[in-house]
Amino acid sequence: MRKLLVVCALLCSVTFAQNADSSAISVDSAAVLESPSVHVDTSAVSAELKLSPLDHLGRNMLLSAFGWPLGFHLLGGVLTYKFSTENNDLMVARFAARQNKIAFGIAFMPGMMMGTFFPVLVPGYLYFISDNKSLNNTGAVAVQATAVAFLYNNILKAISGRAHPDAENNSGKLSRDFKWGFGRRGVFYGWPSGHSMTNAAMAMSIASYHRDNPLVVAGCALYMSYIATSMVLGAKGEAHWFSDAVAGTLMGASIGWYIGSVFYKDKVGEKHEPPRVAIAPVFIDDAKGAVVSVRF
Repeated sequence: MRKLLVVCALLCSVTFAQNADSSAISVDSAAVLESPSVHVDTSAVSAELKLSPLDHLGRNMLLSAFGWPLGFHLLGGVLTYKFSTENNDLMVARFAARQNKIAFGIAFMPGMMMGTFFPVLVPGYLYFISDNKSLNNTGAVAVQATAVAFLYNNILKAISGRAHPDAENNSGKLSRDFKWGFGRRGVFYGWPSGHSMTNAAMAMSIASYHRDNPLVVAGCALYMSYIATSMVLGAKGEAHWFSDAVAGTLMGASIGWYIGSVFYKDKVGEKHEPPRVAIAPVFIDDAKGAVVSVRF
C-alpha cells in the first residue's frame, strides 16, 4: 500500500506540472491573440509536442558520459576512493549491521523494492500506458534517461567487480575489494549502485523537464535520496557500500538532468546548440586516449 501511494503521489505531481504548463500556454496564447497588433500562427500555438525516447538518443548517450556530466562521474570515483581508503564505507556498513533488523526493514525495505521496480513501472506507465499526451512526453524523457543510466551502470559494474558488504565480516579490506577487468564478478557485483543510479536518472530527468515547478523538483530529489539511503541502510547494510550509493546518485542525477534539459529545450522551443566542451574516447590500434573538443 505504501508503494502504491508513492506511485500515485509521483504521478500526481507530474500531472500537476503538466496541467500547470498547459494552463500557462493557454493564458499566454489568449493574451497574444487579443492584441490586434500581434499576428501569431494559432496552429503552432495549439499543436502539442510529441516526444519519443529515441529523440536525440545518440547525442545524449555520448554527452551523458563525456559532456559536463563527466565531472560528476569523476567526482563519484574520487569520493569512492576517499570513502573506501579512509574507512568511511566500513563505518557506515557496520552502523547498518548493528541496527534493529525489523525497524530498519520497515523503514528501508520499501525503498529497496521501489528502487527495483519503479525505474520500469513509472516510465513505462507514463509513456506506454497513459492516454495523456503530456504524461507521455514526461515518460519519453524518463525512459531514455533510465535506459542510458542502466546501460552505463552495467558497463561500470562489469568492469569494477566490487564486492558487496557482509554484515558479519565487514572490514576495510573488503570495502576495497575490486576485481578490475570485464565480467570477473558479472554485473550483479560491482560499483556503483545500480538502484541509486537508475532511480536518480529517472527522478532528475523528470525534475529537469519540469524545472519550472519547484514541487516536482523537490519531490524527485527526496525520492532519489530515499532510494540511495535505502540501498545503504536496508538489508543490514549488505546491499551496497556508502560510496556505491553516493557515486551512483551523482552519476545518475547528472545523466538525468542533462537528458531532461535537452527535452526541456524542445518543450519551450529553444534552439539546440552544440556543447562548448566535449570529451570522446579514442581507440586506434594499440593506442587509447581521448579527444577534447572546444567550441569558441
